Amino acid sequence: MDLPPDLRDIRVTKDSAATDSTNEDKAGASSCKLTPLISLEKKESPVNPYNRVDWTKMNSKWPLPDTNDNEISGVNSLPQLDCGAFSGSFVDTGACCPREIFDKHDTDAVNSHRSIVLKDDECCKTHWARNERYQKIKAKVGRAIKRHKIFLIRGELPKLKETLEKRGWVQKHETTKTRALPYGSVASLESRSLGDLTHPDGSLNEKAVIFAMLRHKPPDFIWDCRNDFVDWHRGLSNNTILNRYQKPSVYTSKLGMARLLEEAHWLYEEDVSSVLFPRSYNLSREPKAFLDDFRLTAAAGLLKWFVERMQDDQSSPEPGHRPILTSRLEFAMKRCEEFIAYENHQNIDKDFVTEFSEEEWNSFLDDYAAAVHEGAGIEATSERSREQLQKYLELTNPILAKLKEIDPQYELNGMRNIWILKPSELCCGTGISISHNLKDIFRKIKSKPKDYFIVQKYIERPLLIQDTKFDIRQWYLVTKTFPMTIWVFKEGLLRFSSKPYTFSTYHEAIHICNTAIQEKYDEERRRRRKRGNSEEVVKSIRDQGWDCEKLNEYLKQTGHCGEPYYDKIYPKMSEAIVLTMLASQEHMDRRRCSFELYGADFVVMEDLSVWLIEINTNPRMHPPSSRITKRLYSNVLESLVKVIMDVPMNPSADTGGFSLAYKQNIPDFRPYLGPCLFVFGKSITLQEYPRKRERRKKGGNGWVKQQQQQQQQQQQQNQQQTPRAWTAPPMIPRLREPKIVDFIDYLNTARCTAAN
Repeated sequence: MDLPPDLRDIRVTKDSAATDSTNEDKAGASSCKLTPLISLEKKESPVNPYNRVDWTKMNSKWPLPDTNDNEISGVNSLPQLDCGAFSGSFVDTGACCPREIFDKHDTDAVNSHRSIVLKDDECCKTHWARNERYQKIKAKVGRAIKRHKIFLIRGELPKLKETLEKRGWVQKHETTKTRALPYGSVASLESRSLGDLTHPDGSLNEKAVIFAMLRHKPPDFIWDCRNDFVDWHRGLSNNTILNRYQKPSVYTSKLGMARLLEEAHWLYEEDVSSVLFPRSYNLSREPKAFLDDFRLTAAAGLLKWFVERMQDDQSSPEPGHRPILTSRLEFAMKRCEEFIAYENHQNIDKDFVTEFSEEEWNSFLDDYAAAVHEGAGIEATSERSREQLQKYLELTNPILAKLKEIDPQYELNGMRNIWILKPSELCCGTGISISHNLKDIFRKIKSKPKDYFIVQKYIERPLLIQDTKFDIRQWYLVTKTFPMTIWVFKEGLLRFSSKPYTFSTYHEAIHICNTAIQEKYDEERRRRRKRGNSEEVVKSIRDQGWDCEKLNEYLKQTGHCGEPYYDKIYPKMSEAIVLTMLASQEHMDRRRCSFELYGADFVVMEDLSVWLIEINTNPRMHPPSSRITKRLYSNVLESLVKVIMDVPMNPSADTGGFSLAYKQNIPDFRPYLGPCLFVFGKSITLQEYPRKRERRKKGGNGWVKQQQQQQQQQQQQNQQQTPRAWTAPPMIPRLREPKIVDFIDYLNTARCTAAN
């Protein structure tokens, strides 16, 4: 029978073969002894540290059960299988086997009934083996219910299932109809998708049996590994451990994270929280800001291109390309100088920004694209033109130096003005495109709904390994949102592209390192190998098993000192994660029994600066795509279970690959006083005047005389007591410093005065 909530922790179990297999061999037991396990003390589950229910006193309307007549159990009984409830009983055994088998035996010889069953008929053998299996499953489920070890996984995550089952947890399955509904909103009573209780050969279907036993039992641990996350039902217990926070898209969507990081500099703390994030725009709401940025980046890019071509002595255009005018260099220098003056606040007294028409800007952008992307050059055939170009070079170098000083993303910009368009709410690299054409970018924005795309500056000079681009997936775990507690995994996943890095094309196999994207080209390579293409037999860098240790050795070989990855890259990734989570803290759910695993993606530039690209909720943990991911996915999930289950009970417990990166310090203060409130200054004297003027008396002098008398009386009062403004509260002697009028004390004093 099912128990009411107030009696849910009362358990009555059988002290029989259900929990001890050796008792099944004991003969002479004709009935099952019931032992009540009644616990009325407030205890905390040692296996589920989050299950801390405030137990209320037992209500009289729920009397203690009569243990002599009733059997109370947390496991749902299955009448069609529950024929071994009274171990050793002939009547019970006969319920499973044909009656005529026992008619020819002495029914009083109960001590040998099991051997009789196993010898006489194959049907009885099957029933008895199934009964033994059923009792073991029932005992296992009963122990899991008693110890709050029922878990539910919405999706496919075999490694997590394996890790929990090693700790004695039992998985609760869902029906097909309820998988897309909020947690706990509908009871799962039937599950045809799991099949019948028995297989055609007579053996038990363990999944279906456990489902039937737990159909009325809510899980103690829920993991949702699907992208279409459904909020949990309000009726779900507060002690159920959940792996998700509600509405994470506020801070994990690409647009949401970009908005939060705009003001994140207020949370900066040296060696604790800092972030480098490519500037991003929502073109459906701020097209003018992006347009100004695009034009300025193009002007600076043309100057960088000019300096690079002059240093290589390649100012002349490539064959078949038209040269651009030298006036374009003057135009670009003028725009950069205006930007420098604006950033240095030199435009306060005078506005010297020159306004240009759309036609002029479009003409400049066309020449810029021809020079940087199409191979055009500058006409320099005569001696005079070469001297003029040399003069431009001398003017350009100081301008670029000043730009580098004031622009924190100077190195990120590059000179090609490439931008990447990402759908804000999608994942796995879906819908991403790259472009340097302004018209093409706006056309794609207009083809989608509002707030669909985010436009982000593309990192043009990433760190390359064997001429191949890569990024780093860094896992981290948030176990509390207030105070913020963050655990960062000690090893990241290096995700390589399939093709060498080049700007000749913006193909996703070259520029997008997402695993879901690159796996498509692994399959293509395998198909070509089967067809005998020898060129595809050569292993790419993705097949070479690069990990963080190998990256560290590679950086040391290329001239970096110390341990470059562990001293420079990993700490910066941790700081970026901390600052991003602090910026998101206001929007995060503060449910006590919730946690979440995130995957942050970073790109490392040539100077080893680390740039945060995006943060993913519900990162991919199955299936593994290589030996590296198979090892890392397993380590992450096993370490996560240690942090969630062991650390709350033992702060010094083993945390596997996770290390505590940040634990927020919340000062303890009285909420009505505020933290660290100090007031400095001098008191002021304000004179009180009548709020309403009285009507003047006849003659015009009566009101003046009356005002003079009031002023004299006021001056006498000021000599007797300290003058105060009429809006100030009464002066109350204080015993603690600083001397600030306490609002609570003021209310108490006013209340006492009114009572008197």
